[in-house]
Amino acid sequence: MSTVYFVNGFLEAGKTTFIKELIGRESFRIAGKTLILLCEEGEIEYDDDELAVSDSVVEIIDDEEAFNEKTIAQLEKKHRPERVIVEYNGMWDRKELDFPEDWADVMEIAVFDATTFKLYSDNMRSLLAEQVRHAELVIFYKADEVRDKLAYYSRCIKAINSKAAYIFRGADGDIILDPNENLPYDINAEKLVLDDEGFVVMCMDSLERYEVYEGKEVQFTACAYSMKDGGDFEFIAGRQVMTCCEADMSFAGLICGYHKAYKLKNREWVEITGVIKVRFDELMQRDIPVCRVTGLKKVSAPENEVISF
Repeated sequence: MSTVYFVNGFLEAGKTTFIKELIGRESFRIAGKTLILLCEEGEIEYDDDELAVSDSVVEIIDDEEAFNEKTIAQLEKKHRPERVIVEYNGMWDRKELDFPEDWADVMEIAVFDATTFKLYSDNMRSLLAEQVRHAELVIFYKADEVRDKLAYYSRCIKAINSKAAYIFRGADGDIILDPNENLPYDINAEKLVLDDEGFVVMCMDSLERYEVYEGKEVQFTACAYSMKDGGDFEFIAGRQVMTCCEADMSFAGLICGYHKAYKLKNREWVEITGVIKVRFDELMQRDIPVCRVTGLKKVSAPENEVISF
């Protein structure tokens, strides 16, 4: 089996629209049959003619318990597809889902309607988080109708899955945003004084766009964590982040160089002023941002030690 496309999202999010675009590509017309496993039927339907052109066939699995390795194996044996596309039901539990053993190359895509994303985020956060957590790509349709919310949406995605790419699409195609518009602080300011949200976003964004932060002065409050390989002069300044519920925690942190790091107690709260520098990390085999501490003072733990994001 070659690539499996696992497309998740809530009803009317645009999953079928995305899959119709996918099978319309030239590559799907020259390399064998495509099996579409349809787990949820919305307003948009697959057209028999376009299915025939792309050599695609649709099989419906409308029972969550029936979406299992046995059923899928039977359908694969029936159609002998070159690839499989799953249009999953967004209300089904992704967390406990196990893919068939022969699905070695699974690409997960989460699709959302930008006009209803916040509604689902507020009321079905657990389901939404599981859709995003495993996705390599997140697509928002109707993004041109809620341009003022897109910065918030992008931060939500990165807080849950920092590795996921995301695309905002409107009626006229892809919407390209200035990355600086997605930040809760002015990246052009001489000094970035970061609140809780700002610290989390800075940790995520500087890891991806370290060159933008090179030489930037920053100030933030964080918890100091000892590093096994940091010696006497480095520690990690970080915060615990709750993206969904208490059982769903992540960590945002930044390596800090400080000449008195050995005097800090593990998990001691500090207010840090420093300058972001970029260095090559041997373990990660890539450039990373670090904070060269120019000022540090010990502070009391904040009222909310965990950042809700």
